Amino acid sequence: MLKRWFTRTFLHELDLWSGTAYLLCLLILLPLFALLLGLSQRGPMWEHLADTVLSGYVLNTLWLTASVALLSVLMAVPAAWLLSHFDFPGSPLLEWAMVLPLAVPTYVAAFVYKQVPEAAIPLLIHIRSTYGVDSYLFAEGFIRKGVLALFMAGVLYPYLYLSLRAAFMVQRKGMIEAAQVLGRGPGSVFFSIALPLAHPALIAGISLISMEVLNDYGAVYFMGVPTLTVGVFRTWTGLGDLASAVRLAGLMLLGIVIVLAMEGRHRGRARFTETANDNSTPLLRRPLSRRASIGALLVCLIPLTIGFIAPLIQLLYWAYLSIQRFGNTIPWQRMGHSLLLALGTACVLTFIAVILIYAQRLHPVRWLRQPIRLAGIGYAIPGAVVAVGVMMFLGFIDQRFPYYTFIGSVYAIGFGYVVRFLAVGLHPVRAGMERVCGSLDAASLLGHSPTHPPSRINLPLIRGTLFFRRPC
Repeated sequence: MLKRWFTRTFLHELDLWSGTAYLLCLLILLPLFALLLGLSQRGPMWEHLADTVLSGYVLNTLWLTASVALLSVLMAVPAAWLLSHFDFPGSPLLEWAMVLPLAVPTYVAAFVYKQVPEAAIPLLIHIRSTYGVDSYLFAEGFIRKGVLALFMAGVLYPYLYLSLRAAFMVQRKGMIEAAQVLGRGPGSVFFSIALPLAHPALIAGISLISMEVLNDYGAVYFMGVPTLTVGVFRTWTGLGDLASAVRLAGLMLLGIVIVLAMEGRHRGRARFTETANDNSTPLLRRPLSRRASIGALLVCLIPLTIGFIAPLIQLLYWAYLSIQRFGNTIPWQRMGHSLLLALGTACVLTFIAVILIYAQRLHPVRWLRQPIRLAGIGYAIPGAVVAVGVMMFLGFIDQRFPYYTFIGSVYAIGFGYVVRFLAVGLHPVRAGMERVCGSLDAASLLGHSPTHPPSRINLPLIRGTLFFRRPC
């Protein structure tokens, strides 16, 4: 039976695109497979972790992930809708400015917002003296966790904003105008038509934000909220038990696999996509009144202030104090290396994501769909744990081929980034192709062969997703 499946299914669907995509997925997953080999090992501290702190790690992780996802939705969805369908003072600038919080790492934002719980110390002292220690502990934890969820959502909401804005901008006016003729108000049109049509982009953005929260270490550690990621580092570096740390990382890996499986099952049951055609025209952006413009500005500026403006002002102030005390010691060379590495990785990630998603659209078979879905789970694993898997894999290669040295090279760093951040490219590209093409392939509809490169037809259709440009 296996031979029959191999000849009729695997070989029948195997071509240049599917073969390249399968090999890329295998290469990306090999470091993670190296980590899975250590899951069967039981570390000396595992029983202690399971009896004491493991349940707290899991509950804090679930609570923080749900809170940040909900706050990100509240920040990104109204802003993306307003900037895509309405015209008000400052909207052209805000279209790009709303992405700026991605330049602020969460651990840097934690340094800035650490002052908020510290400013609440007089209030906490009053609560302790008036209502007791239990009330004090509850209030202190509520403030600390609330501030953490708020600024993490302010930093991470652009993942959702980018996907939703690209989805809203290509929606056509036929269905929306028909709903308005039938008496539907703006709110009803948004919730019943526009938002369901943007469902793939919404799910993609929430998935990216959730995986970013699962992976975060610096912010949660600095704010004193122990999650599974903190548990991995504490077990590894504090207790010296690498086997138990790898097992904790395996729990995170299992959780994200379950989430991705549920998402895939949900996508298989319902598809909310819309295809553009020559008979429909884009929805023109309507100007807002003065009062509505002020409200729209506030809706956009509040998350932008939380995620970028407030941290930027504080960091510039600290930089000014540092220059006054130590002089101008800006590491321009290191900044240049970081920028080049980031740009190169972004280009490689986008290129690989296009290959994988396009191959999956040409061959929607399970043996290719599942590896592509699994290739993005590195985003939910702590970066240090991914680095261990990459070093184990590259170390094995260096031992077998001593003439080539990958460990310690820029190729090792770039490969680690690809394993770690591939999901950032996969989710938007998948959502963009589903949005503009639905379940069909544009090149195939025009009579091109399956091996036809997507650069002439498919890529121009999703350039708004790839390059954050306004689609035609």
